[in-house]
Amino acid sequence: MGYSETFVWLEGENIYPAFLDRKDQWKGHVSPGFTLDIVRQLAAYTAEMAEEDGYNDDQIKVIDGGQEPVVLHIRWALVTDDVTAAVNVVKPDTRGLYWIGAYEWCWEEVDGPLFHTQNRTFESWQRVLAESARWVGEIIRTQMPDATAALLSLDGLGCIVAVESASGPGWPTWDDRDGDDGYGPFDTETLGKADEVLRKALDHGRDRANLEIGGWRPARDIGQPRLHRIAFPPVGSEERGGSPVERAREEFTQARHKLLTESVPYVVADVRAACPDAGGIVVNPHATRPDQFVKFLVEDTKGASSTQVPADAAERVHDRLDMLLALHPTGDDLTACGWIKSPEPHLDGAYVLVFPAE
Repeated sequence: MGYSETFVWLEGENIYPAFLDRKDQWKGHVSPGFTLDIVRQLAAYTAEMAEEDGYNDDQIKVIDGGQEPVVLHIRWALVTDDVTAAVNVVKPDTRGLYWIGAYEWCWEEVDGPLFHTQNRTFESWQRVLAESARWVGEIIRTQMPDATAALLSLDGLGCIVAVESASGPGWPTWDDRDGDDGYGPFDTETLGKADEVLRKALDHGRDRANLEIGGWRPARDIGQPRLHRIAFPPVGSEERGGSPVERAREEFTQARHKLLTESVPYVVADVRAACPDAGGIVVNPHATRPDQFVKFLVEDTKGASSTQVPADAAERVHDRLDMLLALHPTGDDLTACGWIKSPEPHLDGAYVLVFPAE
């Protein structure tokens, strides 16, 4: 059996590297095999979904501690009927691949040059997360040398609410050691500098599952799943300063621009399939209603006149734009890639994309 190395996703979300035998399909869906590292990412995602959806969907769980990790496939919907049918062990094949969801889940192969750009953009954002966590650790250790991790609240702008220590109670201690100001060993400038590093990373995405894949994990072990733990490098690791964070941000900006530019032909094709006369679109990322999120320009490509398209015809366009805007490109990103700020006063924050002539 010949396997091809590719990428798959479920319902247009959460892309994973996988191995496929393209002849092995079920009702048009592929049957992927994953390495253990990717299984851990899938486990993080399904744990998040189980917690949010009330444990109704399937969950993958990796249990460590023995000679080899144990991978479980839990079908929560079957637990009340037959517990023995609700859980099974997923064993690796001779190549170390785990075949998860084959013949059950609607896995689809992702192909085309745009996908690879999307994947590189996401990977560059993951580097921003990793380098930001490392730099925060170096900042925190200037005043708590044995700090091992920080707990981050995503509420509001996002901020550090606690620091874990290798040899003591960390911060806060909730006693006199925190001092009158409550900051314990820290001054506000140090915490403020660390918070700013984290906020810049969060500016481009706060999806909890993606953050977990990027190493910012919910603190479930202490009963605080709404907080995220960012682990610092081992104490004594070589300090690298803030330059790697800046380089990661620059690479991420370049990747976002490439994604925005390469997406235009795909956006045009999806829009014109839904509205053949469209000469452009207005996108308002801040809209609270789907029918306000995107408008299709027909008569006036400056954005003053537009037409509504039935929701079912516009669904693919919505999906395409949701994916394109998932990492929150800035206004500067959009204008650098050909988008124009909407002139309509009631669409503050919206942008216009005029399509190239056919």
